Amino acid sequence: MASGKEVTRIITLETYLQHHFKKGILQPPLFTSWEKALRFEMSEPGVSMNAPSGLKRAIHRSVTLFDEVFGDEDTLLVVADVYTKKNHDFFEKRPLSVYRTFVKTQEVLDQMRHELVTEPRSTEGEEMVTHRFLQPCRKKDLHYGLMFETKCFEQERMPITGLKKQPGSRFEIYYLNQTRHIIFHLFSERGCDIIAADMDEIRPLYDKYNGWIEKSYRSMIDARFTEPSTGLKR
Repeated sequence: MASGKEVTRIITLETYLQHHFKKGILQPPLFTSWEKALRFEMSEPGVSMNAPSGLKRAIHRSVTLFDEVFGDEDTLLVVADVYTKKNHDFFEKRPLSVYRTFVKTQEVLDQMRHELVTEPRSTEGEEMVTHRFLQPCRKKDLHYGLMFETKCFEQERMPITGLKKQPGSRFEIYYLNQTRHIIFHLFSERGCDIIAADMDEIRPLYDKYNGWIEKSYRSMIDARFTEPSTGLKR
């Protein structure tokens, strides 16, 4: 894992976000922090992810939407933020575990960069830190179905990401399409946020997968895509 260009890489990420999304940070919930956004329902309410139908639906929807957002030749940047206690030994023991299971080749993995985010976080009195991993790649380089399954079973799959089961430890994975300027974030088994610099880039998703839109936000999303006040076509 290279270490000499972390500062350049992070500045580049921040500059990219500020230029296309008017913000320099990645943090959930993306849907409520950016108007050009969709939120889709992944799992069926009331159905456990341990049930075959629950997992099947969540993975199917995740993969389907991902394939719509990312073309074979699009430039991707996968950003994984791993939140854990400051004194946790995860990084010393398993620094690449976040990606080693999910990236198909060592050649691509060698391009991954690490950044220790310095903003302090606290959970139940414990100081937390964020390990940020940045992986440039293309869609073909990833076992993304497995990545989605791991996120859906986050608590059960903590060992895969090098995290022990401890209060506050968790991870978020953001997929940036730097060709079309779209960010894809499967935040849990419940839902997925997709935001774009240009509303027209995600309008086909609104039309084609309208039945998957999160019911709680249906009226808000419909208004964003149909009301004249937004400047969008009816």
